[in-house]
Amino acid sequence: MEDDNYPHQGEIYLIRALKTIGDTKKRPAVVVSINVRNQLSSSVLVVPLTSDLTGGETPTRILIEAGEGGLLTDSLALCDNISAIRQVYLEQGPYGAISPQSRQRIQQGIKIAIAIFENAHVCLSHHPHPKLAINP
Repeated sequence: MEDDNYPHQGEIYLIRALKTIGDTKKRPAVVVSINVRNQLSSSVLVVPLTSDLTGGETPTRILIEAGEGGLLTDSLALCDNISAIRQVYLEQGPYGAISPQSRQRIQQGIKIAIAIFENAHVCLSHHPHPKLAINP
């Protein structure tokens, strides 16, 4: 039987924010690293979630609706803020897992954030909602 005692891709946890020394606020985050890495490493890759919907969904801010993955409110996955954290900082959870469709949308948001598509560009003019264009 396989040991299943590790965080899985798509699961939501509360993590210690660690924005400043002494910060104890906990925030939800979704695990985005692959399961093999999560099982073998002491750290995981996470994308933080926010309930502040100001600015709405963008190519790198993906809407996850309340109820999905155990979320109590609509939240945005901040794909341009991916972090590696030690698993010991996954303080509470998992609360549930997001859908495969949401996981794919977050993966797409991460790719956009790190410019992994060579034929893609994000129009960041003065428009409040950036648009993605992929050239064939």
